[in-house]
Amino acid sequence: MLESSGRGFFAPPGFPRAVGGVEVDNQIWLAPLAGITFASFRRFHRALGAGLVHTEMVSALGLKYKGRKTKELLYGGDEVPCALQLFGSSADDLSAGAEIALEMRKFAALEVNMACPMPKVTKKGAGAKLLEKAGEAAAMVKGLKRFGIPVWAKVRLIPRDSGDTTEDFCARLFEAGADFIFVHGRTPAQRYEGRASRVEVCAAARAFPGRIGGSGDCYAPEDLTAYLDGGCAAALAARGALRDALLIPRTLAALGAEVPEELRSLSPEAQKELLLRLCGGIYGTEGEKLALMTAKRMLGALFRGFEGAPRLRRAGAAAASWGEMEALLAGFSFENSPQGWEKEEEINGADASLN
Repeated sequence: MLESSGRGFFAPPGFPRAVGGVEVDNQIWLAPLAGITFASFRRFHRALGAGLVHTEMVSALGLKYKGRKTKELLYGGDEVPCALQLFGSSADDLSAGAEIALEMRKFAALEVNMACPMPKVTKKGAGAKLLEKAGEAAAMVKGLKRFGIPVWAKVRLIPRDSGDTTEDFCARLFEAGADFIFVHGRTPAQRYEGRASRVEVCAAARAFPGRIGGSGDCYAPEDLTAYLDGGCAAALAARGALRDALLIPRTLAALGAEVPEELRSLSPEAQKELLLRLCGGIYGTEGEKLALMTAKRMLGALFRGFEGAPRLRRAGAAAASWGEMEALLAGFSFENSPQGWEKEEEINGADASLN
């Protein structure tokens, strides 16, 4: 099923075309997610229609000092187009890390993370801390331009009581040579709490037509399309793609793309096959721990509304190895499951771990 959805597919009217200097099939992209967007997961969502995928946030300093685990985040190569997201506290570190990464494989764009609000990142002067250091942020963008591929950034909303506005900060990055900027609709202080302000993101998008992507609280097709309707040139599917494995193809269908029916409303047996293939691939490349973790997480994103789904989720949660999970999935029959549709509270319970 996934092999049929190659490049050139899933293109709504007006696509394929270049966004941010990268040729893409559509404007619905997979966001960088720590511990999630490893190569097999990127490949999975690219096959389901994502116009572009991201690596996890990669430490430029880790690459500079030849960290083995850091380099493993770059593995892949066939999930194109793929943007490399780097973080660091100085322009020199970013350039050194980018040079090493590009020796390992090609990327469609280099993206600087200026959005991560977590203390372990900001206390080192990286991530959202760069929103307070516009000069250094601009120097990072300028330094990465020497590699000859598009340079992007991801930022958060700058608090209203700051000296600069979000638009001021974006303008500095564009002046330094940035080709595209994602704006996440929360301030650093909010971290991942509260609601993302789509209004403020879209205001920035209208200030820089065709150069801003939207991010934040995209859990349904209408959330993603609302960013596009508000002026954003692309929208990121992040935690929403964990809650609903078919969020991207369903959104593309809403945008008028040619999406096979089987990828918009999969039967439970087809969803089971999808999960087995995804996690089997992870087992073969990234190992058992990630395969089992991903399978358990994806059980909350699949089989919605089908008889027996709660029973499958409970059994899957108890699996201690990928072998146990694989046997459970392969042998589970929805036809023989207890009657009665799953309850809404059980759906919400499955989602709770993804927030």
